[in-house]
Amino acid sequence: MNKYLKLALIFVFGSTIIGITLVSCTKNETPSYDVVLREYPVQYRADLDSIDKYLNTHYIASVDADFNITFAKIPAGGTQLSIRAQQNYPLQSIDVQNDTHGVNYKIYYLKLREGTNESTTAVDSIYVSYKGTLLKNTQFDYSETPVWFQLENVVAGWGEIIPLFKTGTFDTAPGPNPSTFSNFGAGVMFLPSGMAYYNQMPSSLIPPYSPLIFSFKLKSQKSRDHDRDWILSKNEVNPAIANQKPKDYDSDGDGKPNYLDIDDDGDNFLTKVEIRRPNLSANVTNGYYPYNGAAVDNPLTPNIDERQGVPRKYTGPVNPTTNLPTPLPSDFTDPTRLRRYLDPTSYPPFQ
Repeated sequence: MNKYLKLALIFVFGSTIIGITLVSCTKNETPSYDVVLREYPVQYRADLDSIDKYLNTHYIASVDADFNITFAKIPAGGTQLSIRAQQNYPLQSIDVQNDTHGVNYKIYYLKLREGTNESTTAVDSIYVSYKGTLLKNTQFDYSETPVWFQLENVVAGWGEIIPLFKTGTFDTAPGPNPSTFSNFGAGVMFLPSGMAYYNQMPSSLIPPYSPLIFSFKLKSQKSRDHDRDWILSKNEVNPAIANQKPKDYDSDGDGKPNYLDIDDDGDNFLTKVEIRRPNLSANVTNGYYPYNGAAVDNPLTPNIDERQGVPRKYTGPVNPTTNLPTPLPSDFTDPTRLRRYLDPTSYPPFQ
């Protein structure tokens, strides 16, 4: 079987529900069968019932030192605590509203270890080991060697659960292949089919409408800049809205979310032009203001103050020569400032 195929195919058809029909013309060809399209709310109720039953009738059989976890069914008369009842790794859940599906999905997960290094977001890339199984504990995919994935290009549930964990720390000492990481996040997610493949069939091992279990170990991550405007995609959100997702933020109302928009405020000046440092080539290191400045200035770069982040529209005294306001230190650091690439009244020349 082609490893990794199953995770990637979810976006082949986007959000469209597609019926799958294989027709047999001769005895020697694949038998025919149909995937009957189902309503999302109806299927979700069935999935949630199946997942709840699994959590109530199975227990954690083992968790080894590397956070590889196995589950087993509680035998008749058994005294093992169910996944739901045990408290070594308390069962948690989040709600995910999907207006397209008309469903408020509940996703259960176990946090075996949170991790200690970087947080990631649903628009970043992750370096992860994982195992995928059905509710009958049949394994359909596995990779102990970490693999790079863009979270947008895998099953939807990953983008909801993986960001609740943090990456590990790369062990620099010589060691075996694959490279080793310490203190990485590790967990398990229990996905309804609407957060996985729904009616799609990425392989013969995954029937349509299958709830899935993924265990994972988050080793590392990379922040992405989709539109190459020098603002990381994870920062392309409205800071006034808690837990907003980049896909939901369109500051200029042009129909493009900011993380895919090269002109975020619609003033006809590219975002990367508006965040360029003055008197520096855009091609040099630090040629652009960061979204947030550093805690301390670097004395080795006398022409750059690393404490400065992307400024707002300048609020200092007006320069009589240019008739433009001059910058104040707070214009670069005020946490509530409206950064100028989001302000259609602020555009070059700035001073």
